[in-house]
Amino acid sequence: MRFQNKHNLLWQVLALSGVLALGGCNSSDDPTSSSSTTIEGSIFAAPVAGATVTVFDDNGNEVAGPVSSGADGRYRISIPNVDLASALSFVSNGGTFSDEATAESNVVAGEMSVYVAAGTLGAGDEVHATPTSTIMHELVMTHEKTPTEAVAAIEGAFGYPVDFSIAPTDATVPATGASDSEKLAGLRAAGFSQLTADLGLNAADQFVLLAALAEDLSDGALDGQSASGAVLVSGSIPLASHIQHQFSMALTGFHGGDQDNSGLAANQIGTLPFAKVVNSASYRFEYLQGMMSAMEGKTSFKVAVTDAATGLTPQSGLALTLQAKMSMATRVHQTPVDGCVESATAGTYECTIFYLMPSLMNDVSMGYWQLMVTANSEMVSFFPEVGMGMNGNGKRKLMAQATGSTIDAVTGLSVPTYSDFVMMNTSARMYFLFKGDITAGSTSGHKVRLFAAANESMDSFPALYSGASFNMDSFTANPVVVEFSTDSNSWSAMSDEANGYWSIDDVPALTDGAESTFYVRLTVNSEQKTADGNLPALDGSNDYAVFTTTLN
Repeated sequence: MRFQNKHNLLWQVLALSGVLALGGCNSSDDPTSSSSTTIEGSIFAAPVAGATVTVFDDNGNEVAGPVSSGADGRYRISIPNVDLASALSFVSNGGTFSDEATAESNVVAGEMSVYVAAGTLGAGDEVHATPTSTIMHELVMTHEKTPTEAVAAIEGAFGYPVDFSIAPTDATVPATGASDSEKLAGLRAAGFSQLTADLGLNAADQFVLLAALAEDLSDGALDGQSASGAVLVSGSIPLASHIQHQFSMALTGFHGGDQDNSGLAANQIGTLPFAKVVNSASYRFEYLQGMMSAMEGKTSFKVAVTDAATGLTPQSGLALTLQAKMSMATRVHQTPVDGCVESATAGTYECTIFYLMPSLMNDVSMGYWQLMVTANSEMVSFFPEVGMGMNGNGKRKLMAQATGSTIDAVTGLSVPTYSDFVMMNTSARMYFLFKGDITAGSTSGHKVRLFAAANESMDSFPALYSGASFNMDSFTANPVVVEFSTDSNSWSAMSDEANGYWSIDDVPALTDGAESTFYVRLTVNSEQKTADGNLPALDGSNDYAVFTTTLN
């Protein structure tokens, strides 16, 4: 609104001076003009038709336009070359669009905008106004953030950077031939449409919501608060403290809904914002990171639970349950979990989960993890980015012998891999071993703990211990023998601690501060499990798992 007001004032001054006719001189459509450069782009909250687009310099002076966007939301505007050295604001007002989340047509658009840094725009460049670019413009022009600060705040809040050069395509009806990046830009824009609907607002309220989100982010955190206190939409509706989480749920909810026709898979939607605070009806859940951030293998963290109303009263004595699912290109699978136990601090619960795979591998997205925490039937979700296991901190896999005399089998078993779930030629069960704690032994050396789990299905990875039942109680793992070695020749049985944990005490050959290697052998119901499902080669090629780690 600030630029529109300055534009109106300038228009009145020009009229009084008798030179109103000069106002259209900045709107030449001649791309070959030596004195101007033609820029194209779009106004996109879904394509906005009939929007009025004007360009202002960093002093609020109109330098080009107004022009109107077409039915496809696109516009074309010529900017005097002399003004390209200035920071520019592309500002649109009005026009109509069809809302993605509600399918409501002829929704009247509010102000949308793009901030372009000085000296960065040239012939052939495109400038597309989106919900994200509008929030960034507000941060810079209304809340006086530097462009660098605004970019960092947006990426931290929404999980992706601002890129106004990409032309979004409508996620409900993608343009023929649209690239994946254009589809993703459209999907992210639709996330704000879905957020508007999820908050109970009308589709046309999306634009006051964008202004509220910018105000919220002006202090660097998307948490319902600014330096001035609670942030209100339209002056009366407060943003929730977990608004960042609400955006994640809106984006994933739209992506999984009937309105989304982008065709993008879960591994193509990028990193989701990891909101650390989420409210349910009765509780406030806060994710507290452990010594290490979430990674493939064992991840320990805490969840502090207080009352939702004030966030001040610890909620003690709850039975928290964990569940996590990985949404990949074409499959969804879960992962082994241990659970949560209340710590000595009332209302704070120590939790352990065993991630089967990372979110990213070599900077390529595998998909995204959704971590669900439930208390008294009230479930909330977190979206942690899970890193690759470092130096033995991940998992190791062994599998039942497909050629054995008693096949340890699962019907239609799918095995999680980094690329996707791969259907095995056999139905031999996969077992997972996770490195746990390595601590000082009771008398000397070190104590080593492992966690073992079996793959029942994509949604079930129960703990492995003697007496555990699988296949709807038709198969009982008994006995289970886990053996440990530091040289792959001499083997010692590990103790069954129940619930999937196995340990061995007073291991002499591990050295603090040095890289150490140890070996683990698994036998279930007298059948030794191997790396490839074949009979044990007895030469170290397939008959045990190898862990390499550096002790702290």
